[in-house]
Amino acid sequence: MKILVCIDHMAGGGAARVTSIMCNGLSSKGYDVVLAFDRQRPMLYYCGDNITIIDNHVARKGKSHLAGIVQKSERIRKYHQIINYTHPDIIIGVEPEPYLYARLASIGMHIPIIAVDHTSFRNKLHWFTNWIRWHAYRWANAVSILSHVDETILYKRIPNKIVIHNPISFPILEGDTQRENVILCVGRIDAWSVKGFDRIINIWGRIAKYHPEWKLVICGGGAPESFAFLQSLTTKNQIEQQVVFLGEQKDIISIYQKAAIFALPSRIEGFPMCLLEAASQGCACISFALGGVAEEIFKSPQSGCIIEDNQEILFGEKLHALINNEAYRKRCSLSIRHDVSHFSIDNFISTWERILLFLTKPKNGKRN
Repeated sequence: MKILVCIDHMAGGGAARVTSIMCNGLSSKGYDVVLAFDRQRPMLYYCGDNITIIDNHVARKGKSHLAGIVQKSERIRKYHQIINYTHPDIIIGVEPEPYLYARLASIGMHIPIIAVDHTSFRNKLHWFTNWIRWHAYRWANAVSILSHVDETILYKRIPNKIVIHNPISFPILEGDTQRENVILCVGRIDAWSVKGFDRIINIWGRIAKYHPEWKLVICGGGAPESFAFLQSLTTKNQIEQQVVFLGEQKDIISIYQKAAIFALPSRIEGFPMCLLEAASQGCACISFALGGVAEEIFKSPQSGCIIEDNQEILFGEKLHALINNEAYRKRCSLSIRHDVSHFSIDNFISTWERILLFLTKPKNGKRN
């Protein structure tokens, strides 16, 4: 089976990361995978040598509204050329616009197409993106969404939806490691408002004085102005010596394995990979509820702390208690690793195989 995967870029972000895992996993199973993305942007995530890579870059010629319309038309034409060249048995469009362009480019070809969405449906995006997500997804043979929370939100609006949770990137830690007095947060610094880095600094500012031997460590890359803003908050809270900005880190797994606590202060998340990763490496985890998404990861009170959304004072109180209770942290570490074991890459790829085989299975002598 030949699979054409279309995505805007592989330069960073959760969608690109999960796409690389999907492509590599399916390729290792013997599928012929073709990955089309904008090669004018750097490729951050590794794709195996057996994966064919095609450039789908289309330049925008000007900043006008008309230039944007022309670029969209050219992208559809580009996808049409790619589809004619590769002759895929099935197409996977990752994120709304690549899906839409591939769908329009393949009209009349009778090729099954799957839309893959990596953003919470509680999130309000650009009007065009929202239109694709709430309307054009109906044209797909299947729509992959991240959580059962989104499944409830969509209800009958998109009937062909399938929940495929993000996978864990690393093997689950067996045993334990020497933990440091660190509260770890991970994410893109430029997305500090969504990731809630501003409010974790404010939360830490209220309780840091009770824990002088502990540090809040924020790991992730971003622009200088984003770091400057967050550093100004540490100054305002008088906790400059208890907050560390690590920047972008390649060896993130060792950082997870050293941190005693992982905190997720995000205002919104689709299905947080950083929480899965931290849990898999034995961090005691505390998170806002994220509209119910966190409950799809934490299976019991022994797995970690879930705080009602936007209850920052309560978050600080629970974080304070978690720091003071090492025995509870150890119980959380063991329990959460068991909870996240079914988010393995093997299960993720097996789910994708079942969907691909179902959609390409001949019906009444004809392919879907």
